[in-house]
Amino acid sequence: MSCRDPHSYTDLDQGRVTHVDLDVNVDFATRRLVGSACLKLAAPASGPLDLDTRTLTITGAATPDGAPVPFELADVDAVLGARLRLMLPAGTTAVIVTYATSPEASALQWLEPAQTDGGKHPYLFSQCQAIHARSVLPCQDSPLARFTFKATMTVPEALTVVMAAAPGSQGPGKAAGTRAFTFEMPQSIPPYLFAFAVGNITSRDLGPRSRVYTEPETLDRSAWEFAEVDSMLLAAEEVFGPYLWDRFDFLVMPSSFPYGGMENPRLTFLTPTLLAGDRSLVNVLAHELAHSWTGNLVTNATIDDFWLNEGFTVWAERRIHEKLYGKEAQALGAAIGRNGLDEALASFGPDSPFTCLKTDGRGKDPDDFYSLVPYEKGFLFVALLEETVGREKFDVFIKKYIKHFSFTSITTEQFEAFLDAELPGVAAQVKAQDWIRKPGVPANAPTFTSAHLAMLKGLAAGWAGGQRPDVAVAKKWTPEDWQIFLQALPRQLSEADCQWLDDNFQLTQHGNCEILCNWLAIAANSGYAPTRDRTARFLGEVGRMKYLKPLYTALHKNAATTALAKATFAKSGGGYHPIARGGIERILSS
Repeated sequence: MSCRDPHSYTDLDQGRVTHVDLDVNVDFATRRLVGSACLKLAAPASGPLDLDTRTLTITGAATPDGAPVPFELADVDAVLGARLRLMLPAGTTAVIVTYATSPEASALQWLEPAQTDGGKHPYLFSQCQAIHARSVLPCQDSPLARFTFKATMTVPEALTVVMAAAPGSQGPGKAAGTRAFTFEMPQSIPPYLFAFAVGNITSRDLGPRSRVYTEPETLDRSAWEFAEVDSMLLAAEEVFGPYLWDRFDFLVMPSSFPYGGMENPRLTFLTPTLLAGDRSLVNVLAHELAHSWTGNLVTNATIDDFWLNEGFTVWAERRIHEKLYGKEAQALGAAIGRNGLDEALASFGPDSPFTCLKTDGRGKDPDDFYSLVPYEKGFLFVALLEETVGREKFDVFIKKYIKHFSFTSITTEQFEAFLDAELPGVAAQVKAQDWIRKPGVPANAPTFTSAHLAMLKGLAAGWAGGQRPDVAVAKKWTPEDWQIFLQALPRQLSEADCQWLDDNFQLTQHGNCEILCNWLAIAANSGYAPTRDRTARFLGEVGRMKYLKPLYTALHKNAATTALAKATFAKSGGGYHPIARGGIERILSS
């Protein structure tokens, strides 16, 4: 029996889909994708083949020679969606499923022209992590089921399609007023990395292997902000080995994109909230680049092994930054991450199983227990391994690990076996089981310090005793300094304290979203009324869950602002991605 994914109907013993030929029309009028997916199997199969679907309308199934394939859709499960069971004739090597998506497809966001930077054309984008690919096409929606694909997408002729794949041809579509774009992904990917966008999109080369795509109105800012991408790519190759995805292009998204970034190979998606104008938030780009090795090459087998993707990638991101900007940058990044981890641990509670690295999410929606735990606790565990064996030896281990498991999806148990084989006794030495299968952060967690970091934390720790930063000095702090200082301050301050901070540093008008969100969260927790209008406007300007969740939570739990939280969501929630909208609805209903 193959390893089973608790968040998928996939049974690889029935057959494995290894390639998909997709041909769909993008209909903005009905907000549907309509077309077909030809699923090719690794070996001839017969009998049942179970696929994942969510809100798809299945209109037919047949073999490539036209023989009908019986199918049935099971009842809808609230987490998994509806199982599509195909009854394959003996010796089937491929099956064509015709279908249409729903206007409410959980992976897709359809934007009106007014929701875009240009304001003239509609926009569509996908976000398939963790289990949303099944709302775009019938598939084995598990990281275990990697596949290659070719795609043809037909759109209104004024629009452009970009896809996380190698672009092919473009030309007139079959219907008048349309254009057809073709793509090919020759390297196998897990379904959650299937990604595309449609809109008024242009691009600019930043290096021999990198290109930025955006709406025209955002292109100059984006090209300047991420101009250092080539140096990141070279630094990453020094640590992890050759980059195997040919190109590292990326798309700066509309503001409703729910994440900081999504590591879709060949076309990473990035939030526009990174466009701070000072390159202070480009660490997110380094994180998505690092995923090219840890996550995209070596992938978690199931969402319960998610830390294998994110823990290694945060560690890799900080190694890239250390190489480019020095140890101080790594220490500051680790401190910011630890603050976020502590908040996540507090929100779950000390004994929550979702503060373990290896989780058990059976019966639960992965979006409900998504947090910084696999990222930052995972980072600390990987950093502990490096610290224990030494950097030189650990770098050899990492390169061997990536090479050994490239283009596969592995379980935590497979990683543990590889660790024991390559670094005998280290798992026991670091008490790996306490990290992987017990909640919280073990006492042997590594620490990252610097004199500057200690100064910032000391200032924040002394706030209650009346200590304040020198205004002239603090005005020269870097954005990272401000993040650390604000994160370390008490969550509730007096009205006079809030006013002192804002009067001296104009935080409510800050252009860096990380600083602004940290400040607005403190103000909301403190019941500081002068920031409420800015908080409501900010929640209408961004769709990134990292900002939405803490601000809506702070507003909702304060009786004086509960109504503001609900009114703001009523006004702005329709512009959020379905994933983000669902998360905020859960906060406001608690």
